[in-house]
Amino acid sequence: MTRFLTQFKRIGLDLIALFSIILVAIFVPNDIIPLEIKIGLSSLFLTKFFLVSAAIIHAHITRKLLFPYINLSVEQQLPRIILIISWYVIIIFAWSRGG
Repeated sequence: MTRFLTQFKRIGLDLIALFSIILVAIFVPNDIIPLEIKIGLSSLFLTKFFLVSAAIIHAHITRKLLFPYINLSVEQQLPRIILIISWYVIIIFAWSRGG
């Protein structure tokens, strides 16, 4: 249970911001924020959510296939750590940009 709370503390502020955006998009009347804007924002959010999630999965699978010998929990060599970080960043950036 404490591990769950630790993980939740890391993303708690992001979750609160995400839920507040969703609640504003749902409950604000259409005369304040038109329906077209709400639909556009929802489609943008879902597209980015899908692309970033797919990118994380892609980066993780290819990292495990190409660099199985690098274990970040015990790794001491800085170039290997930078390699893995840049691998994730490049793949997630490419997917989230749509290409």
